[in-house]
Amino acid sequence: MTNIVCDKLGIRYPILQGPMAWASDSKLAASVSNAGGLGIMGLGFCPPAIFEAEIRAARALTEAPFGLNIITCLPDADKLLEITLRQGIRVVEIETFPAYFDTLPRYVEALRSHGAATIGKASSVSEAKVFEAAGVDFISVKGYDGGGHIFGLTGTFSLIPQVVDAVSIPVINSSGVADGRGVAASLMLGAAGVEVGSRFLVAEECPIHANYKNAIVAAGEGDTVLTGVSAGDGVRGVKNRLTDELLRLERELPPEEAAERIREIGRGVLRAAAIDGDVENGSLVVGQNLGLLDAILPASVIMQELIAGYSRVAPRAT
Repeated sequence: MTNIVCDKLGIRYPILQGPMAWASDSKLAASVSNAGGLGIMGLGFCPPAIFEAEIRAARALTEAPFGLNIITCLPDADKLLEITLRQGIRVVEIETFPAYFDTLPRYVEALRSHGAATIGKASSVSEAKVFEAAGVDFISVKGYDGGGHIFGLTGTFSLIPQVVDAVSIPVINSSGVADGRGVAASLMLGAAGVEVGSRFLVAEECPIHANYKNAIVAAGEGDTVLTGVSAGDGVRGVKNRLTDELLRLERELPPEEAAERIREIGRGVLRAAAIDGDVENGSLVVGQNLGLLDAILPASVIMQELIAGYSRVAPRAT
């Protein structure tokens, strides 16, 4: 499975663990990196002190490469960039909102000048081209069926080959992969690697509340819903009391009023699920592949299953 992703990032397998707020800390990232992939901490929303503390914690847990994310539109982004450069982080995934695309070249240049590999998170062909123009090394593509914040309208396995054809840098598929079949399919569509999020939500090392993990395992195909589209910030997660209320507001209120109410209700709902374990009023973000997430396992075992599953099915494509 060694390829340009492995060579550039210094890893054994082209399997990345996606950065997820409240869900991918130093322990999970280090576990994935120790298993031959690349763990990426979801620290983009963290205060600077926690951001730096998690970097130190990861270094104490692994000698393998690991990464983190920076969200350029947030108030502390420049402080997080300074810490990242000072700490010599080798891999950074860059995310932002379209209104802040003009910030990307500055961040990419600063990171690359310090030797860091950069990954741009895109949800459409047009966004992928923006990140390529900004100078990133890789494009991580998230389709409509992914979990959490959703900004594009195209499903993963329709989007990946279109992005691969549109850019000249390697593409990583960051949605829809829960087993080795997804890894193999992604590579067949032209991706150079995969970034796995939802599957690692149910890793033993993932810090989210046990209630959250158990709700994912108990759910099945068709149990996710996309809310907040009228507010300009769609979020995919497991159906519950919160999503019922958000969808009701979108049906019954004018768009601007619905958007305002959704933003009010949405404050703190991810923390409520991930930390407090409130599975009815919290946001249980997860992708449409949750029907494949049927067991809570160590991250190393998840990595082994991804690799073994790929090895079983890849020869069928030849």
